[in-house]
Amino acid sequence: MSEHYDALETRSADARAAALAEALPRMVREAAGIPYYESALAGVDTARITDATALAALPVTRKSGLAERPAPWHR
Repeated sequence: MSEHYDALETRSADARAAALAEALPRMVREAAGIPYYESALAGVDTARITDATALAALPVTRKSGLAERPAPWHR
């Protein structure tokens, strides 16, 4: 059995940062299309969310907020 689950675990910091920079804008763009998050992410330039610092600057959403605003399919 291998010491590591897969090769992703042994990537260099630069390789991890490059993968994050590629994936984050798409993930945030997809989240912005979800009704619950669209107002929280309104005005966010998703192309600029390419690292952990930019991700940390996004508005915080809380689980309790989900209960306060019903999902659109429950309306």
